[in-house]
Amino acid sequence: MRVERFESTHYRNLAGGRIEFGPGLNFVIGPNGQGKTNLLEAIYFFRFGKSFRAQTDAELIRFDQPFGRVEVDARFADGRGERFALSLERGDGGRVKKSLKVDGVLLSRRADLAGRFPAVLFGPHDLRVVSGEPEHRRRFLDMIGTMTDPAYLRAAVEYRRVVEQRNAALKARASRAEMAAWNERLVESGCDLVMLRRDLASAIERETEAQAKDLGSPFTFGMRYESSVLAERSAEARASIVQRFNEEVIRRMAEEIRRGVTLVGPHRDDLEMTMDGQDVRKFGSQGQRRLLAVLVKLAEMAYLERELREPCVLLLDDVFSEFDEAIIAKLQRLLEGARQVFVTSPVAAAVASRAHVLHVDAGRIAPA
Repeated sequence: MRVERFESTHYRNLAGGRIEFGPGLNFVIGPNGQGKTNLLEAIYFFRFGKSFRAQTDAELIRFDQPFGRVEVDARFADGRGERFALSLERGDGGRVKKSLKVDGVLLSRRADLAGRFPAVLFGPHDLRVVSGEPEHRRRFLDMIGTMTDPAYLRAAVEYRRVVEQRNAALKARASRAEMAAWNERLVESGCDLVMLRRDLASAIERETEAQAKDLGSPFTFGMRYESSVLAERSAEARASIVQRFNEEVIRRMAEEIRRGVTLVGPHRDDLEMTMDGQDVRKFGSQGQRRLLAVLVKLAEMAYLERELREPCVLLLDDVFSEFDEAIIAKLQRLLEGARQVFVTSPVAAAVASRAHVLHVDAGRIAPA
C-alpha cells in the first residue's frame, strides 16, 4: 500500500489543504512542535480508527473549531484505490461524534478497519514495548493479531466484553450461580485469547530472530508469552489450559469478590523478551533495549506484510535523533527499498535524490 494524497481540516494544528506524497521515501522536515507528528498520527489513525497518543478524540480537533476532518487516498499492490475518511464533531458536554468511512461507506465500528490499512509506526514511544509495563506488550500483540486474524479479533472483543461484565457482576455481589456462569464464559473466551497470543508470540519471536540475523546482530533474542494458566514453554492442549484457568479462578475468587475486579486471565499476562537468555527489561542496557525495539518493529512489519500480502507504509517519527549511529545505520536500510516510508526530522538531512521532501512550519506543509 502507499498513501497518495492527504487532506485535512482543523485536525490538531495542521493547516487545511491537500498534500501529495511520493511513492517511496518522504522526508517531513521542520522544527519540533510544528506538526510533523500530527501528520503521521492522522495517517496512522486509519490502521485502528484511533490515535496512538491522544487520550480523547476531542484532542484531535483544533481547539477553537467545532469539527475536524481527514481524508487519505491509498493505492494497493493490486492497483485498486480506496479513500479513508475521518470526521470529528464536537457535541454537548464535551462529547465528540466520530465517523469513519471507506469509499463513502460508513463503518459501523472501528473493528471494520482491521487489516484494511497496513501501516507500521515506529517512534521513541515504542521503547515502552520493550521496557515499559506489561500492558504495552499485550497491546503490541493485540494490535498485530486483530489486524491479521479474524479469529483473534473476535476473541479479543469477546474477552474484553466478558471481563467488563464480570467486573460489574463482582461489584454488584452477584449470586453464586450468576458468577459461575460468568466464570465459565471468562475461561472459554480467555482460553481462546491465551492460545492465540501464545502462537502469535512464537511467530513474532521467529521474525525477530530473522531480523536480528539479517542485521548482523551479535545477540540472540527470545520471547515467551507469560500467563498464569500456561505451563512454561508448553504447547499443551486446550483442555489442560482450561483446567488450569478454572483452578486459578477458583483460587482467586474470594479476593476478586472483595476487590470487585477480575484478577485472572490474559488481561493480566505479559510477554517476556530476552537477549542472550536474560530478561531485557531487567538486565538489558538502554542501547540493547533500543536495538530490540527496532528489531521487534521490523518483525511486526515483516509479519503483517506476509499475512496481509500487502506492503506496509512505514512511518518513522523522529527516530534518527533518539538512537545511536549503529541503530541509525540499520534503520537507513529501510529507506532503500520500494516500500513507501515517511521520516520526520527536526533538521534537514542528506537525502537521496529520489526522496520527496516536505517542510512543516506552524502546521503548514509544503514541498521543500
